[in-house]
Parts: sequence; C-alpha cells; structure tokens
Amino acid sequence: MRAPDRMLAFSLSASKRGVNERIAPSRNGKAAGRLGFAALLVACATMSGPADADSLAALRAVRQITAPATTRLIVELSAPVHYRLERAAPRPDLGIPARLYVDFEGARVADATVVPAAFAEGPLLRLRASQRDARTARLILDVPGLTEFGAFPMPDPFRLIIDVRGTRRAAAHPLLAKPAETTPQAQAKTAAPARLQGTPADRLGKGAPTPGTAVPGAAHRIKIVLDPGHGGKDPGAIGPGGVAEKDVVLAIALKLEEQLAALPDTDVLLTRDRDVFIALEERTAFANAAHADLFVSIHGNASTNAALSGVETYYLNNTHDRATLRLAAMENGLRSMTGHDSRDHEASLILSDLIQNYKIQESVQLAEALQRGVVGALSAHGTPSTDLGVKRGPFYVLVGAGMPCALAEVSFLTHPREGDLLARPSYQQSIAEGLLRGIERFVENSRAAENL
Repeated sequence: MRAPDRMLAFSLSASKRGVNERIAPSRNGKAAGRLGFAALLVACATMSGPADADSLAALRAVRQITAPATTRLIVELSAPVHYRLERAAPRPDLGIPARLYVDFEGARVADATVVPAAFAEGPLLRLRASQRDARTARLILDVPGLTEFGAFPMPDPFRLIIDVRGTRRAAAHPLLAKPAETTPQAQAKTAAPARLQGTPADRLGKGAPTPGTAVPGAAHRIKIVLDPGHGGKDPGAIGPGGVAEKDVVLAIALKLEEQLAALPDTDVLLTRDRDVFIALEERTAFANAAHADLFVSIHGNASTNAALSGVETYYLNNTHDRATLRLAAMENGLRSMTGHDSRDHEASLILSDLIQNYKIQESVQLAEALQRGVVGALSAHGTPSTDLGVKRGPFYVLVGAGMPCALAEVSFLTHPREGDLLARPSYQQSIAEGLLRGIERFVENSRAAENL
C-alpha cells in the first residue's frame, strides 16, 4: 500500500468531480512538445487558504531532485493554500528565458534563502522566491529549454510538487556527485556489489550503472527500478500475526532483484533495500534520475472486508471507481499515518498532460504483463489467487514517471489465507517469479516493437 516521507492524501470526495484536472491549453491553442502539453495555466488545490493576513502560510522550504532533462521541486508550506502555475514566453531581446511563475495565494516567503542556491545539469537554470504582494508568495523558475511542465499538491504536510522537462544543461549531476564517505561502514557498503545501500540519491552515486552508458556493440541494457512500498515509520497494511506490508514487499523486491540481476543486459535498482522511509515524490524522481526503462512499485493489498482476496495491478490514470479510490487513499498515505479518514483532509490529485499521458499505453501493457505473470505463477505453484485484473487509479507513487510504470497489489494481507501466505518465503518467491515473468514478457514485446 502507501509509502513514504511526509505522506500524502487523496480525497474520496474528489470522485464526484473526477480525480484529475487537466492543465488547460494556451490561448493560442499551440502545443509544446510531442505530448501536446499546453502552455498557460492552472491548478488549484481544493483546500481553502488561510482566513486572514495574520494566518498566512509560510513557504518554508524548496527541495530539488534533478536529472539531465528533468527537475522536480518539492515546495513545502506550513498550511494548505491555493496556487497558480503560469508560463511566460522567452524575451530574447531582454535576455529573459522561458519562465514559470508559481503563485501561492495566502502565503508568505519565510526566508528568501529557502530556495536552492544552485542547479546542476537539468532544465532549470535559476529559481527565485519573492513576495508578489502582501498575500501572495511567488516562485520564479527560469527554464531556457522548457518543453513541458506540471504540478500537483500533496497534503499532510501540504507541499506542491513541480515537474519541469526541457533541454539538459552540461554540468555535474548533484545526485551522481555525492562526496565519498570515509567511515569504515560506508566503505564496506560501497565495496559490496550485491546491493546498493543508502537513500535513492546516495545509491545513484555508489556503484550504480552510469546513466546513458552501454557496452559497444551490445544490445541496449534495460534498467529497471523496483519500488518496495512503505518502509520505516510507515508499515503499510498489517496482516495476521502482525506481519507488516513494508517487510513483505521488501522481501519480494529483494528476491526479484536477485532474479533480474541474473538476466543479460539488465541493471536493477531499488528505491529502498532496507527498512527506511522514502517520500512518495522521491521514488519516481529517483527512477527518472537513474534513466530507468521501467518502474515497478510492489504493494500488498488491504480491505475492511476480510473476505476480499486476489491480485490486481494498476497504471496511473483517472477513475471514478470507489473501491479504487479507497485503495488509493490508503496507498497515498494519509489515513494510516495520522489515524484520520482522508475525507477530513480534502485534496485534489492534479495531473498535467505530461504526467498523465506520458508512456500511458506502455504502462497499460506493463501492468497487463505483470498481472498475468503473478496470477500464472501463483497458480503454477499450487497457491492460486483470484485474478482481479488490470485497473487504473490515482496513485501518487506513479506520478511523474518518465518511463512505463505500474503498481502491483500482489495479494491481500487482510485476507486470512493470503495474509498468512504473504509471510512465507515460498509464497514471496512465487510472486517474485511472477513479476519476473511479467517484466520479461513486457521487455520482449517492447523490443519486438522497438519501444525499448
């Protein structure tokens, strides 16, 4: 189910108006990039802002995750606010590049130094924070080669995730240029080739295959990022005997990693390889920074109806299905982290054309391959499970992925039989084998169609 750092919520009431709101086309109707991403526009969180000037929300931190052609900003505020995202055309005559303006109504800049001091390679050249007026904080993003952009809110605590894509700039990659650790423990971890340690950002700089490289004359290497859901302070669903989802899915991911690593022309990375908490917004950003070809998020299912069992796989898209919305609320994290029902903390999942449509057909095909693989493997090993099919849903952990991605719910921890089985290494191995079959099938079909 859910996952990571300062988790987010998804509003069940959003189903009344549709889960996603599209970024509107520009006034002149011209699209940018092959995805037809439109220029002007915005997006507003459904939560109301502060009531008066004395209760302005503070824009208190901006974090970055940068890859050669993408930058993700995580903007943290002290309270929910309305926001507006607008693109301004470049002014070469004045030396002004393409810009994005992000206005936060009912907010103040706590300190101008909250923005990152510098950006390495990636489309974002410069970022500034200012007070547009007494009640509006503004971020100004200079993006010379801007092609696409999008934003979506994450509450509890409230933050806005901003994704920009564009022409890469030549400079050192911050995630690939971490200073070397000198402690014996760090040296031992770096020397161990079997598994990369530390946070996702750390692992990109410690023995991971270098992005964009390939053996001359060899077939294109496939890079796969596995994402074991939850971790650390976020246990996920709890099954019989107290077994935690975070432990089950990590065990499955490690078994799958071992099998994938044995395949030719295949590199494997994990968003986490131990019991640590990783923010949802950092998981797909890690996959983007690693130039991954596939992103597979692994979860265990849960329901208040203990009779529900089976396997289902999701790809990212809008839905009105209430069962899926309930699952997304749990996976997106607010309920189990705070004890509150997500309906008490309304938030919209707002997906741009870039986020929602990028690689969507390939993601459907990946989800279908994973679903068939797991269902088939469990049946072959004498532990058949109900085939609940492939579905679409608003799962935050998939938002922003620049590659085919899917979320596998590999069985129900809350079902007496499946919950007991999920704690068994043999059942975990069967699921890992099923996911392996699905990935192999997808890669084979994609290579035949020249999509990978």
